[in-house]
Amino acid sequence: MFSITERVRYIETDKGNRVYHANYFVWLDMARTEFIRSKGFDYAGFENAGFFLVVRKAAIEYFGSASYDDEVKITIKKITQQKIRVDFYYDIIHNSSQKLLVSASTQLVCINDKGKPIQIPSQLKKILE
Repeated sequence: MFSITERVRYIETDKGNRVYHANYFVWLDMARTEFIRSKGFDYAGFENAGFFLVVRKAAIEYFGSASYDDEVKITIKKITQQKIRVDFYYDIIHNSSQKLLVSASTQLVCINDKGKPIQIPSQLKKILE
């Protein structure tokens, strides 16, 4: 559906030269941000319109790990919507071996500037279809 490629930076690795587990979540956020940008929108625009997308839930399953200087492909493979939330499903693949490293999901809730859940605005619904 949508993918970005990243090269593992030294700062993202642990003492064992493997990507530190929490950094995979950063890559998921980067993919989500670039997906929205590719549709002509950005988070600042949403915020200026008075709504915010906040992570409610995140899940990840690790099948392998990447090391310093490896290239990985972060793919948003599916997006589902409900009234106030949107779920993103991802895979992270090691580019050279094509090995699945991570399967993950994030659930985001749409809120207003007071922090109250609101319906996903129509402009956002359209780009997520």
